Amino acid sequence: MNTPPASEVPPASEVPPASGMRERLVRYHAKPDLTAERAGARISAYVYGNIIIFAAILGLPTHDVENGDAFAVVVGAALTTFLAHAFAEVVGHSTRDNTPEAKAELGRELRDAAPIATSAVLPALLLALAWAGWFSGGAMALASEIYLLVRIALIPLMVERLRTDRTSFPALLAGILLALAAAAVSAVKMIAGH
Repeated sequence: MNTPPASEVPPASEVPPASGMRERLVRYHAKPDLTAERAGARISAYVYGNIIIFAAILGLPTHDVENGDAFAVVVGAALTTFLAHAFAEVVGHSTRDNTPEAKAELGRELRDAAPIATSAVLPALLLALAWAGWFSGGAMALASEIYLLVRIALIPLMVERLRTDRTSFPALLAGILLALAAAAVSAVKMIAGH
């Protein structure tokens, strides 16, 4: 399926209402005012956040999960990555245009970058449960990795949710293959760490 350029993709408000179960699940949260450019920014942040947090968790031994260091690493990685992105956007916007309209656009761009930070919410909660001693560190690290692998595999459906065209089978397959590659890295880490 050929994807039209972002400028030719109609906004979500022009998409027919969802009729089937898949459409209701995928498009339940589409914003009618979301342009293709903003949808692209959100997907970029979603992908970036998931990969950053997955990489942060992969490098953590079980004892770091159990003593709270893993929680600090994951929250720190999410917040510092988001803040670095926000700082770069502020500098870039002030260099290009310092009008009130540009400042409003900056606010929208920072909102679109929120998935960088929100990718860490559930993994941080799971790691906090291990830190509190309610669950084993290894189990909570593995649960966090699985959660992020599922999010990575669902990237094509997130693209579909924010755009107006259905995701092609090759795109769905690419999401699954990307998650399998990340799972392979996770498996090597588990084997090498034991």
